[in-house]
Amino acid sequence: MKKNKRDRILDGMQNLMNSRDVHLITVEEIAREAGIGKGSIYYYFSSKSEILKALMARSYGMAVEEGRKLAQNDNLDVFTKLKILFCTCLTASRELRRGEAKSSLSALQESALIHQEFVSFTIQELLPILSQVLSQGHEEGQLCCPDPESTARIILSILAIHLDNHLAPASPEEIRCLLKTFAWMQEASMEIPRGKLDFLYQETP
Repeated sequence: MKKNKRDRILDGMQNLMNSRDVHLITVEEIAREAGIGKGSIYYYFSSKSEILKALMARSYGMAVEEGRKLAQNDNLDVFTKLKILFCTCLTASRELRRGEAKSSLSALQESALIHQEFVSFTIQELLPILSQVLSQGHEEGQLCCPDPESTARIILSILAIHLDNHLAPASPEEIRCLLKTFAWMQEASMEIPRGKLDFLYQETP
């Protein structure tokens, strides 16, 4: 099946990112890689930043959909579903950082916008899924969570910001320590058996 021009533009951007720093890629190069005219790009996107955000949304969207399906699987327990959702965040954050560069002011500004979009997208897309899982756990007596939506929003905000590692840069070891403390706090506040959330820091690079 022949891909539409929008997908070809996103594919072209992805191909270029595999070998070049993001801030060095031009709209002309994206058009050439996609096999279309430069004018066609501006029909679908207003700027390179918009292309990059759409690419991240597409890549992350696939991971979110997979996480959604697995989280709705009745054969999986609550803590397995929580791990799946965490791995979805982790995979997306790794994808976001791939090919990124910060060697100039324009690159930093562009990067900041993309990372802001990532945090917003993470919370927006995973909030209903995580809320559902926490609600299931509360109903089954696996954890104590009388307000699943608010709890899910807090969890996702912390995970998105620290796994993204852009607003408050930290070393891998610092991130592991932070997530270890976060896991302990969640286990204590939601009456979760000790060790059930160890994956939060064990899976982190």
